[in-house]
Amino acid sequence: MFRKLGQLLVLTGAYSGVVLANPGAIQEHCSNEWPSDGEMFSYCVKEQSKALRDIGGYSGRIRSHCESEWGKDFEMVLYCIKEQRSSQAAVNRAPQDEITRRCAREWPNEFDMQEHCAKERRAAKENVQLNYSGPLRAACEREWGTEYEMVEYCIREQR
Repeated sequence: MFRKLGQLLVLTGAYSGVVLANPGAIQEHCSNEWPSDGEMFSYCVKEQSKALRDIGGYSGRIRSHCESEWGKDFEMVLYCIKEQRSSQAAVNRAPQDEITRRCAREWPNEFDMQEHCAKERRAAKENVQLNYSGPLRAACEREWGTEYEMVEYCIREQR
């Protein structure tokens, strides 16, 4: 079964995740990017075609997310897939605590944002634990929970 996505034909069902591009989709993308530079147009077509072939080796929700975000820009789809997979591995290696769970809820399909969110929250948590104590800290922690950037902000604003 095929479904049409712009000028792309996407094979669904048993072979889900295989993209068959109308050559016109890549041509159109590169024409829009490089309307008056033939050399860059040719390079774009070559690189977009290579990226499209490489994308064929991936499937799943990361690929779907990146395809919906970047459409016919296959180089960016491939870059997005690689970045998301790298961030997913980092998130999986991180402590599986409330910070990780909350960041995953806030950014369900964006592992790069989950990684960034958790890194920022852990840094703020460490700063709060090292530099603040007492009833003001406790009140801000009750108000903001694991959003330690906000706990930190709350403390600074009330001092």
